[in-house]
Order: sequence, then C-alpha cells, then structure tokens
Amino acid sequence: MKFFLILLGLVCARSCGVTSDAAKLTDQVNIQGTWLAQTESQNSIKKNVTYVYVFSGDKVTFTDETGKEMKYSFKLDTTGNPRLLIIQPAEANSTPVSVAYELNGDSLKIVVAPAGLRPAAISDKNDQELIICKRKV
Repeated sequence: MKFFLILLGLVCARSCGVTSDAAKLTDQVNIQGTWLAQTESQNSIKKNVTYVYVFSGDKVTFTDETGKEMKYSFKLDTTGNPRLLIIQPAEANSTPVSVAYELNGDSLKIVVAPAGLRPAAISDKNDQELIICKRKV
C-alpha cells in the first residue's frame, strides 16, 4: 500500500509538470504574431492607445505611439497565477522585467506593475497598468 501511494504521488507530480510544460508550449505558440494594444488603464482610468507588440520566437518588438521600436527577448513563466512574461531588454547588464499576461484566443492582456514590483493579478488596481490587446488579423 505504501509503495502504491508513493508511486501515485510521483505520477501526480510528473503529470503536473507536464501540464505546466504544455501550458508554456501552448502559450509560446499562441502568443506569436502581431498584437495591437487598444486600451490602457490604471486605477480605473482608461485611455485609448495604439501600441504594437510583435512576438517572433523568443523575441518581442514593442512600437510605441511615436513609432519608436524597442526590442527584447522574452520567456514565459506559466507556473504561477498570474502567468508571467519575463522581458529581457537588449542592453547589456539590464534587469529583466516581469509582467503578467492573460492569453485568450485573439485577446491578450498585459499587466505592468510599478517599478520593482511584480503584478499580483490581472487588473489595473494598485497602480498597475492593464493593457488590452487584440491580435492583428
């Protein structure tokens, strides 16, 4: 009986890891492409925006409203809630930034926390910025 419980625990632990890996792979595939930011809100104050995010492989290019492009590498952390998009600026000795994301079909929500903090939830509360994007088709 004890052996069976240990075996069951190992199978459960392994399958949880597979599920996490599957979620990461699925999100990595589904986030690829061009995303058009439509709104940005902070503490319930919403404004329309026209940012563009282009995900290609493990790179993301961000274009702001003035047309300035910034290039980053990224990786996904799908183990927590919320899931995190860890962005590494191209500059040498730069610190990675963790932003939360929620990917649902052709909708992408990105949450940026105040400097030095990680987003706690997919929301615009507590000075977090919530950016709503739609996939460019």
